[in-house]
Amino acid sequence: MALTMAAVAANKGITLGRLAVSVESRTELADRSAATHFFSRVELDEGLTARERRILFNSARLCEVHKMLRGKITFEENLAEGE
Repeated sequence: MALTMAAVAANKGITLGRLAVSVESRTELADRSAATHFFSRVELDEGLTARERRILFNSARLCEVHKMLRGKITFEENLAEGE
């Protein structure tokens, strides 16, 4: 998220003095299934215009990591046989 915002800022010519992102997660278990919720807090420069803040915040919300984590996620693990 922070890397995406920094890249967008550089591409758009937006000068960033402060960019901080914190993410917390909470996993709820119910009926042998789990749901994880992510809570993000984005801190940006006070000197940015409302438009610049909106551009950067939207880039964070639409970053590639968010796209990968949306919807149902499954894990499949396989142990390779020794040769």
